[in-house]
Amino acid sequence: MLVFQTKLQKYQLATLISSVISNFLIFFATITPAWQVADDLDADRYVQSGLWLYCPGQAQCWYIFSDSLINYYEKVDVCRFFLIGDCRKKLLRTPYFFGWHYAVLILNVISMICMSLCAAAVIFSYVKPARSRISVIMLDVFAGFASLLLCVSLIVFMVNAEMLESKYLIGIKNTYEKEYGYSYYLAGLAFVISVITVLFAALVSTYTFLFPEEVADSEYTLKMSNNQFAVRYNNDLPQPYQPPMSQLSMQIPSTEHGSYIAGAISPRGDFKSQTRHFYSY
Repeated sequence: MLVFQTKLQKYQLATLISSVISNFLIFFATITPAWQVADDLDADRYVQSGLWLYCPGQAQCWYIFSDSLINYYEKVDVCRFFLIGDCRKKLLRTPYFFGWHYAVLILNVISMICMSLCAAAVIFSYVKPARSRISVIMLDVFAGFASLLLCVSLIVFMVNAEMLESKYLIGIKNTYEKEYGYSYYLAGLAFVISVITVLFAALVSTYTFLFPEEVADSEYTLKMSNNQFAVRYNNDLPQPYQPPMSQLSMQIPSTEHGSYIAGAISPRGDFKSQTRHFYSY
């Protein structure tokens, strides 16, 4: 049975909740395509570009991981005057996928794995208070590493999203600026909650290593809760029928013809007849 009476147990619960929420947000942000969005007025469509999904308006979305086989550039004949041979390139149309999308995707996946291990570590530290020190150390490592990777992921995305070739959507006639979509803001919210998770994990470590009485109290309350649950479970089990003592000891008074031997009643309430023989007279 779950109990959260001590401060250590409450901080463990807060760490678990924040890690689960952060992991869910970054997972939802990763699988959705709205990291960069733009209105293509030439084609009258709302384009969403994600880390692995591309949704061109009302058309069906498709997943892509590499655009290396598609040539989006053409060389310009006019080169710079002072830099002979340094010919600029002209972007024909906006690529669906850049290499840094793949890097951000990998960082997000590793961050989700670390956050899941963080949740597992805090659960183990709650269930086994006597062996919680190793799990608390792992909790701090996984929580901090997940938050750091998510921060690096967002920085990589923001820096590359502001580049000229990925900031604008080249339409049929005009060029339209891309904006950040809800997926990006969900990832940012996940990072904020991951930082809160790191703070809660630090509090769990503080109470585990500096306040051993909190660990002892947590172990005691958890053990008492389990004992009470076992007693309550045993009381709820169906009990066998027990007839009253007055029914078991009921006797019929003697008559003028002799004494009457009453039938015996078993503990289950079944009637047992007794046979009279010549020794009874």
